Amino acid sequence: ALRDGMDFFRAALEEQVIVVPGEFFDVNPGKRRGHIPSRLKQYARLSFGPDAATVELGLDRLAKMIASAG
Repeated sequence: ALRDGMDFFRAALEEQVIVVPGEFFDVNPGKRRGHIPSRLKQYARLSFGPDAATVELGLDRLAKMIASAG
């Protein structure tokens, strides 16, 4: 199941695609919001920096992963 960004990360890794869970980008200086869950937990970040063919291959693999999840 793809319940959050970390689940998406793990499933994508099995398809040889790297994404970054959104919660890694939730800035929390000094851990002042430790009692509040990350606002970005449900997201994942993608990079479109590689060449177009590599990006297309990664997107095809993610589409397959999402379709099989359900």
